[in-house]
Amino acid sequence: MADVLFALLLREFQTRFGSRRMGAFWMIFEPAIHVLVMLFIFSMLRAKTIQGMDYPIFLLIGMIPFFMMRNIAQKLMDSVGANQALFAYPNIKILDTYIARTLVEIIIYSLIYIIFIFILGYWFALDVNIAHPIGFLGALLVGILFSFGLGILLSILVQAVPSLRSFIGIMFMAFYFLSGVIFPLWIIPEKYLNWLLLNPYAHIISNIRDSAFRYYPDISGVNMTYPTIATIVILFCALGLYKVRKERLLMK
Repeated sequence: MADVLFALLLREFQTRFGSRRMGAFWMIFEPAIHVLVMLFIFSMLRAKTIQGMDYPIFLLIGMIPFFMMRNIAQKLMDSVGANQALFAYPNIKILDTYIARTLVEIIIYSLIYIIFIFILGYWFALDVNIAHPIGFLGALLVGILFSFGLGILLSILVQAVPSLRSFIGIMFMAFYFLSGVIFPLWIIPEKYLNWLLLNPYAHIISNIRDSAFRYYPDISGVNMTYPTIATIVILFCALGLYKVRKERLLMK
């Protein structure tokens, strides 16, 4: 299986960046333009920090993980169609392509995170240290696994109902604004926050930031129990449905 995954990883990188040099540029450009727009808005408001935290760091520590988790789910959704020809080889399974695409996103966004953190830490002298690395990685792992399960479910749903693809793109755009990526959750009134916290990504992003910053404010209702349970449930449902539907997924 390791040989298969390595070959699929190479193929994914070649497909993503080999013939389209703009692919690598866009991976850097997307978070950069989001950060610049939000920094411009904050400069107009004459604010550089949130509760003592540098806003560029606050933004990046939520944005890069979210983009990674979003891309994991969306790339898995398209995995079967993109790799259809490979399934003629009996040693390549659909699940292998799901895992390979997930690893590719983790590698890409880890590198992007390192690049931006280096720039902000070295050139702008901002504090880029992670206060609680184990908690940071734990929350990130839950987010990755949740997106992995969600991506498998979306792959199965899109195969059954192709018209859902457009709706799913809109759904992730909504998640971007409803997960506290560009604003802190503590500014949301409690009566609305309770609804917002039905979204596991809101808990995950907030916990990633809570682990990154030493003095992150406590937010009522935010925890890791809810997204962890949601992740277990979605993985159980996704892998169970995959087992039932994997033969049908191979049908064009």
